[in-house]
Amino acid sequence: MTRPAQNLLLITIGAAVLWITLGSGEYVNYVKPGFRYLLVPAGAALVLLGAAGLRREWRAPSPDDLPATSPEGPASSKGPADHGHDHSGGGPRVAWLLCLPVLAIFVVAPPALGSFTAARDTGRAAPPPAPPPQGFGALPRDGGPVAMTMGEFIGRSYEAQTGQAATLEGIPVRLTGFVTPRGEDGWQVTRLKMACCAGDAIPFPVIVKGLRRPPADAWVQVVGTWKPPAPGTSATGVHEIQGTSVRRVGKPRNPYE
Repeated sequence: MTRPAQNLLLITIGAAVLWITLGSGEYVNYVKPGFRYLLVPAGAALVLLGAAGLRREWRAPSPDDLPATSPEGPASSKGPADHGHDHSGGGPRVAWLLCLPVLAIFVVAPPALGSFTAARDTGRAAPPPAPPPQGFGALPRDGGPVAMTMGEFIGRSYEAQTGQAATLEGIPVRLTGFVTPRGEDGWQVTRLKMACCAGDAIPFPVIVKGLRRPPADAWVQVVGTWKPPAPGTSATGVHEIQGTSVRRVGKPRNPYE
């Protein structure tokens, strides 16, 4: 890989980072939204470094422009510059592998994690989210269903299962997530939560009862009420909703919680 090619690669990688951050917004498939303020300067720095390198290469004199003689006499075919290796600026061919992440972004951009990850991450199910400092407040018992994050629903469900104030029972709620198959006919609505990037994402699943399963990975809104565990059952990591309706929706701009 020549030096101009290396600089062009820097520019391409920087442009790809800027595109998924400022252009398509797909960076939220891989990292938390707050990382935008780090990705933009990083992408701009790569573009500037590559442009500066190209400018330096274009301004450098070519070998044909160099004088054929020196103050010590005509250039010898075995002078100090001829010591067994090339100064043409080439690099190892393996450096071309750096093009792969760029191609992945522009050609086959990886989507957000979905049911494949959630179904195989059952051993890493998220612990119940801690309630806010003031505790979960009372929910309205009149009007339409209450829109709720998966984290809040699971937190309230665990609170109700452990015998504390059940602020969730009998109240219709609306959950948004993607469909994860469960067994032959069962399914759950799931949302992934990440602390930093997609590599540490853990699922927030809620089992849906009483509704026909939509296609896997479809984004849906489920309306229903919390389904308490059987009497005498101790608190578990299983949370269920007795569904009354489900409808397909588009994928949110930020697919994670």
